[in-house]
Amino acid sequence: MFRNLKLEEYRSFESYALRDLARVNLLVGRNNCGKTSILEAVHFLGSGGNPFVLRQIAGQRGEENPFDNHDNRCPRTSGGEHWHFVFDDRFDPGSQFCISADDGTKWVRLIVEEDEADLHSRQRPPFEMEAGDGQPLVVRITGSGIKEEMVLPAIATGALLLDPRAVSTAGIDASSRRHVRFVTADSLGVDSMKSMWGHLVLERREQEVVDALRLVEPDLESIHFLSGNGYGRDDVVLGHRDSARRTPIGSHGDGTRRLLALALSLTRLSGGVLLIDEIDTGLHWTVLEHLWKLVVEQAAAASIQVFATTHSYDCIRGLAAFVTAHPDLAAEVSVQKVERALDGAVGFDGTNVEKAVNHDIELR
Repeated sequence: MFRNLKLEEYRSFESYALRDLARVNLLVGRNNCGKTSILEAVHFLGSGGNPFVLRQIAGQRGEENPFDNHDNRCPRTSGGEHWHFVFDDRFDPGSQFCISADDGTKWVRLIVEEDEADLHSRQRPPFEMEAGDGQPLVVRITGSGIKEEMVLPAIATGALLLDPRAVSTAGIDASSRRHVRFVTADSLGVDSMKSMWGHLVLERREQEVVDALRLVEPDLESIHFLSGNGYGRDDVVLGHRDSARRTPIGSHGDGTRRLLALALSLTRLSGGVLLIDEIDTGLHWTVLEHLWKLVVEQAAAASIQVFATTHSYDCIRGLAAFVTAHPDLAAEVSVQKVERALDGAVGFDGTNVEKAVNHDIELR
């Protein structure tokens, strides 16, 4: 479990630290203060430095993707405006970022250098250059769990060659990687959830998820994943007491689908890291204390570390209510207030979260 975290030259953070992290950590702060960037940093570090995680991050943000894995070519661009991973959006020799945890015992670093070894011309399949691409560069990824550094061809516009046939992550030590799942409002589509559900059925644990969804659907009896496409994008239907017909999950609002994704993730992530952007999306304030009970108890039972974000004071108030009702679990919780003007987040343990809410102290 990560006890502290440091970001250097990563996205909007020149140097930033989070300390005294707990089992479940809620990141709060103003819009655009970097809460999601911290989730991404944990994702990349937890992967052991897997470069394909960077491509996933860019895709989640809807940024112009700096990676290309088809046609063996880098994307044609007019400039480096799509490279947002290094502080000040720099992409030139010497640009780098480093993410570390637990006082540097776990770390991963990405650095941009000139292509002195002429990797572009030796790369197979060929890394094609065109006029206007600028000087050939390489990106080096090293880390505490990387046995052999990864070197990726790049160009000055910030585009990398990231072809699964040419890039191997076999050099990442398995002991340095953790199973990480990133849940956003739009992530965890039906295929991912169906796969997790299948494992739970085999383990006879599906009732755990049904019980979790009763937070928002008290009359819920059953959950079913359909093999066809009769109910639209999700193909998930719910069965309720005193109802002869099962209904698509989309008819029950975003909160129900969101809670299903969270419950499935918690039951299939033993020993891993769960990242949740806007954890309370679609959920009414009256269920938030129960949501935190589900998250904290499941995380503690399965040795999962959770990082979540919110803008909602109701979400913080629900966490405080949970701590009041379960003081024995207060040590499992922290709130980290993110302010880029400082050199690190302001941390509150579970007991102090409860006190702050009771005294109407603004934590956001």
